[in-house]
Amino acid sequence: MSMSKESKLILLTVILIAGAFVVFFANRLLPQNSIFPSETGDLTILLWLFYAIDIGFIVALVLGARTKKPSVVWFSIIANSIFFVLLSGLIFLLAIANGISEP
Repeated sequence: MSMSKESKLILLTVILIAGAFVVFFANRLLPQNSIFPSETGDLTILLWLFYAIDIGFIVALVLGARTKKPSVVWFSIIANSIFFVLLSGLIFLLAIANGISEP
């Protein structure tokens, strides 16, 4: 069962979105042993995980823009840039919150 390159790029975008939601809601899903954020209010783990996902959106954007199918190119450019901008805004807000909460 082999997937085409276009299907893999769309699947990568969906996996990155799902990963962002899992990281965002991890504290609510597993509150008893969660490390994001820790009891001290340190948000650096969340920041690094979101930063890695943000880089994944850039990689998906570049790989999608290099395909030959116009529909995949447009989907990649529109979807990945929107998610990149939204996640970058969330990272910025988390960085501000982390800076305010640090002693």
